Parts: sequence; structure tokens; C-alpha cells
Amino acid sequence: MVHKYVPLLRWKQGEKQALLNLSAAARIDVVPLILLGSDNFKDKKQTKNVASIPAAEHFAHELAEVWGTSPIYLDATAIGDTPGQSHRLTDIAAAARAMSSMLIPATTLGASLDYQAAVVAASQADGRGVCLRIDLQEMTSLSTWLENWPVPVPQTDLIVDLGENVAVVAALGSTLFRAFSSLHQGTHWRSVTIAGTSMPENFTGYRAGLHLIPRSERVLWTKLTASVLPYKLDFADYATVSTGAPPTGIAWGHAINAKYTLASEFLICRGLRTTGLGAVDMEVQLVQHAQNIVSHPARGALSTCWADQAIDDIAASRRGPGDLAAWLGLGVNRHIELTRSLLK
Repeated sequence: MVHKYVPLLRWKQGEKQALLNLSAAARIDVVPLILLGSDNFKDKKQTKNVASIPAAEHFAHELAEVWGTSPIYLDATAIGDTPGQSHRLTDIAAAARAMSSMLIPATTLGASLDYQAAVVAASQADGRGVCLRIDLQEMTSLSTWLENWPVPVPQTDLIVDLGENVAVVAALGSTLFRAFSSLHQGTHWRSVTIAGTSMPENFTGYRAGLHLIPRSERVLWTKLTASVLPYKLDFADYATVSTGAPPTGIAWGHAINAKYTLASEFLICRGLRTTGLGAVDMEVQLVQHAQNIVSHPARGALSTCWADQAIDDIAASRRGPGDLAAWLGLGVNRHIELTRSLLK
């Protein structure tokens, strides 16, 4: 049985490069969930030779270039409604339809009524159903709100998102297993997926150096799937670091960090600031991060992984180290490639 894998992304430039450079094997049964914010949903500005492109159309073109016609979820709840204009999700769905993209609208129970209406309209227009992301409390109270859910259960992909609370939830033990085993209408949902992350916000609490963080979300998923649930439980995680929306800007001189995914752990390369006492140049730190990754005994490089090949080249000075945006792409690409290969 091959389980679906849903990496949660925010449509940053590095993430787009990560998706674009995935191997064919790493795309099988992978359905990214894009949590689209206003920072990454903008008109493409006019140039001397090309007219400006509306944000929805620009996003649809990028989506088609990066992901082709494979299924992909889109949650645009973070973009505010604009009264008096067509809904941005409606515009995106229409533009994606024109590009033959297989866009599936995603939402949460707390989304605005206008957004929910746009989700239902897009689902009816395209016939691809919807994705609903809920938390654990909403999961355990499913029977009380499901009658108000506007989309038939067999047309709904359900994602139970534990966020950063994976370790706390896992400690519930048998209580948690009973909750998933008795999921309301568990066998009727089009799919059921569990999501979460072990990564601390901005690597809080970690000093400069190398650190290993257990991939507790994958451990929990493995235990749940081994408990013989009455339905297939798919896997999702935050392929980037934070569950929250990223800040609008990062102060100059911040620490240079990198995340690299291992089979059972995350390898965190916690760097130093690039300004002030004890500062080290960004490029010097990124080369050192690459060398630390290459020499790590649990690395397990993948021959088909674009990111692994690039990190090898950076460590050996066969190419420049790039910048943090490029390293975000390397981290996400490696993460998806490895995670897809581990999920059976």
C-alpha cells in the first residue's frame, strides 16, 4: 500500500525550485498543500516589453510550470477578502483551470463565509472535491459540526493537523489511538491524513552547532498505521520550518541556519550572525553546513536527489554556496525526496 504524502508549503521561491527539481519517483502520490499568503500572491509587475499580470493568473502560470497537471491543494485563507471584487480563490481556480492544473481548494472550519462559498463553487466547477484541514479538537467534535459541512464527505480529503503539538498529542497514547480508530465516518472520507511538525519556531533554544531533532510526526504516523485503523491514514508534514505565516522580513545579520532531513531525525546546522561580535560571512557558513552534511554518518544521500547533488558540489567547492533562499529549496527538495521514499 502506497500512502499519499502531503508536504505543507508556502509558495516561497526556494520551495518552487524544490518542487520543480523533484525526481519522477518523488512526485508519485505527492500532493502538496500550498498555504498561500499575501506576500506570495502579487501581480507580476509590468516591464518594458511585457504588460503586468494579475496575481491569480501569475500564480496559475507558476503552478503549471512547477507542478504541471498533477493534483495540488491550495489554501488561500490567509489572503484577506476584497469586498466588491470577485473572490481571489475564484480567480485562482479559473486561471488554474485555463492552465489545465488539477487544483483542489483547501480550507479550515474558521475560514470566512465568502471563502467557504468560493471553495464550494470551485469544487462544483471542477469536480475535484475539497481538502479540509482541522485540529485535534475539531476532529474529536466532528459529529457536532459535520452536518453543517457543505461538501459531501466522500468528496472531502480530511487532514488532521497537529501543528507543533505532535509530542504532546503522542503522549496521549491509547486515547489518541481510540480517537483515530473511532473517527466519525472514518471510512467515508475520500482520504484521511495526519499532519504535524517537530521543528521549533526559528530553531529557538538551539545554540550554534549541529543538532539532531527526532522526526516525531513520522514516528506517530508509523505507530498509528500499525494499529490497524479501519481506513488508510496518509501522511503530511511541514516541509518548511514554521507552522505559522513567515515574517514579512528578516533583519540583516541574522544567524545562518540550514535544515537537512535524515530518515529518523532532522539535522540542524545552527549558524552564527553575519554582523557584530563573532560574526562569520554567510557564504563561509553555508559551505561549512554543506561539509557537515556530507560528512554526517547518517546522511544517506539519494542518487536521484537534486539537492543532495548540489550539496555535494557546494561542499567540494564545485559550485557557489548560494543564499538562504537557495538553501530553503535544497532543504525542501531533500525532505520531499526522502520522505516519499520512506512512506510505503
